Amino acid sequence: MVIAACVTAAVLGMAKLVRDWLILRQVRAAMDTGTPEDRVRIGIRLVAALGGRAAEEPPAGPDGDG
Repeated sequence: MVIAACVTAAVLGMAKLVRDWLILRQVRAAMDTGTPEDRVRIGIRLVAALGGRAAEEPPAGPDGDG
């Protein structure tokens, strides 16, 4: 029973590491190909997903885009 629990914990831990690695790989690809505005949006969403402050759009620039 203890061995089964340890194996389950190890498998779940590895699955989480693989999932996180895949997510970060996609984020890195999006950051490399995106515009500066896209990078800000991706960063804000990433912070929110990692448990930071709530996701919010950056304030509009002087020409009204945001």
